[in-house]
Amino acid sequence: MARQLVLWGPPIVRTEPGHPDYVRDVGAWVEKAADVGVTKIISALAWDVLPEAAHKHGVPVYPYLNYTAFPTYGIRAKTWAWSLDFLRIPPDRPAARPIADSHRPIYDGPTIGEEELEPFAADHPEYWSLTRDKRTTLEPGERRCMSLAFPEVRANQTRRFLDALDASQTADGIQVEFVLGNEDKDRASTYGYEDAVADTFRRRHRTSPSDIPNTDPDWLAFRASYVTDFLRELRDAVKRRRPEAKFTTTMIAGEPEDYLKVLQDWPDWVEQGIVDELYVWWRTDSDLKALERQVKQVADVVDRRCPFVAELSCYHPGSFQTSEQLLEAARVAKASGADAVGVYRSHSIEQLGFWPVLEQMAKL
Repeated sequence: MARQLVLWGPPIVRTEPGHPDYVRDVGAWVEKAADVGVTKIISALAWDVLPEAAHKHGVPVYPYLNYTAFPTYGIRAKTWAWSLDFLRIPPDRPAARPIADSHRPIYDGPTIGEEELEPFAADHPEYWSLTRDKRTTLEPGERRCMSLAFPEVRANQTRRFLDALDASQTADGIQVEFVLGNEDKDRASTYGYEDAVADTFRRRHRTSPSDIPNTDPDWLAFRASYVTDFLRELRDAVKRRRPEAKFTTTMIAGEPEDYLKVLQDWPDWVEQGIVDELYVWWRTDSDLKALERQVKQVADVVDRRCPFVAELSCYHPGSFQTSEQLLEAARVAKASGADAVGVYRSHSIEQLGFWPVLEQMAKL
């Protein structure tokens, strides 16, 4: 496999879409990325102009949308006030970086919002996914999710991804980004107690989900099968729309037992040939020993059946935020079995001055 370096995030430009210089600025940013060795860009924005600009440099582009185990259609927000909110210099100015780097953030009390729902969820409460206690209200910070047991929900989700693919007629693939959802104290998904799921499990396993732990292996595997089945449906829809498009997923890294807890049976995705490329995301942990162990675990299971890319964050709290850390993490990931490495995300590359680090990573 040829050397690859993947970069997540939108083009960092000061002009907005519609501005006369926007296309030129996006092109200049892409040229900068290509010059340091970036070979693929995965972005949630600029789908209209980014692929054309990137293709001039031989760089493929994938749109992505984030996703939880069961699809999210709303949230009851819980936000924290931080002392960094009082930074007097705009954070995008170079002079702000030394201040932020030397400051240890102090949090204030949370602000709790009312639940916000997308129209589809507001119109169809009968499709909501429920927690173990069957409540229909959200606790602060929880997401409103809908059940993959309903064809209408799966069809709505499929349209979202196809719309993203259609927004760029020349995109080379699409990525399903799995993010954190509602979890219990054991970090297990709380979705799936609606009758459409629970009754089917009861008929097949002769027991009620309410009578077993939320972490029961059969119950976790059963709920994860809905996610797997949806991904297969989505892949088929993408391939019908654009057969050459790569269908990929990315998920937060963990130990082997952690993935099924959040209903991500990714070994089955690989076994069934659902994903063309598998990305695993080291997001809030910069422990190199853990990285080495977890990369080896994934590589052993994938066993070269599809490309496996280690996605290294330098954006999140606890991530690889020094040049030394990021470069060493890339070395460890490649040496431990990853076919390629990537960096999340473009904002950090720009603000931390990591373009030279990317150039070194591209040569590994």
